[in-house]
Amino acid sequence: MRLYESIILSTLLYSAELCPLTTTLSKQLEAVHHRWQRNILGVSWKDEVTNKEVRARTRQQCTTNTVSERRLRWLGRLIRMDNQLISQQALYWEVPGFKRGPDRPRTNWRGVVSKDLRRMGLVWKEAEAATLNR
Repeated sequence: MRLYESIILSTLLYSAELCPLTTTLSKQLEAVHHRWQRNILGVSWKDEVTNKEVRARTRQQCTTNTVSERRLRWLGRLIRMDNQLISQQALYWEVPGFKRGPDRPRTNWRGVVSKDLRRMGLVWKEAEAATLNR
């Protein structure tokens, strides 16, 4: 990957809580992050050091976990916002009468967050109650 692609992917990391990441993008983001970690440690891919070991040496977690954590933190902020704010209204807004075709539904932010919550063993209502209770 070239410098231009690295810059784009690093920008994705810092705005990842706001947009749903596809599997392809998250893999590319993970690859760039590993490349940066290897560069910092001075480890070449020829040294046959696994990514898991590189993460252990740098004491960093996977970027997918970092992105998921940021997404859930943003969800907490959204739920605690005032109902008058557009961001809070957009969280629960659905287009009336809109129905997609028979294709697979497009990945959206709320679906990705629901998947993150399921991975943690939570349901949307439990997450709302937990964030309001802090």
